[in-house]
Amino acid sequence: MNLQKLENQTNEIIDYWISEFKRTPWEKVIEKPSEKEWSLGQVGIHLWMASKGFFFKNAEKCLNKEGTEKGMGKKLGAHLIFTFGMMPQVKYEMPQQVAVIPKQPESLEQLIGKLEEIKKMAATYIQRIPDSDPALKTRHPFLGWLNTAEWIQLCNIHFRHHLRQKSRLQKHLGLK
Repeated sequence: MNLQKLENQTNEIIDYWISEFKRTPWEKVIEKPSEKEWSLGQVGIHLWMASKGFFFKNAEKCLNKEGTEKGMGKKLGAHLIFTFGMMPQVKYEMPQQVAVIPKQPESLEQLIGKLEEIKKMAATYIQRIPDSDPALKTRHPFLGWLNTAEWIQLCNIHFRHHLRQKSRLQKHLGLK
């Protein structure tokens, strides 16, 4: 795995989100198309929450050998996601027991700060990948067992996955 390439790609996608938020009027960032849909700002908060509370948390478990297994593998769908670097173009709904509706960001500065925090954390985890045992994995509820590097890659893929949602929201808000 080319760690520099992973770091560059991760910085690139997070910087893209930051630039999109900066160029979008604040009232549009927090506008919801409907009561059941998220605002652009909520998508940003979701990306932050998922990165810190799921992807990086599991990467840390792999690094600390906490709750890990050896000899476990990914499901077939996960192999495709990692091969193509993207999730299928379908809407996913989180299971009720883990579904969290993100709060609206308090300000543009807060939202950008949270994304900058993820960028720094990702860089730290990427630097730690060589210290991890690739055979030690934790379980993803849909994809099977992932190691430290795969959790970080999946974080990157997750940011890219939400680009389709961002485009739908921008179109609805008259920004495209």
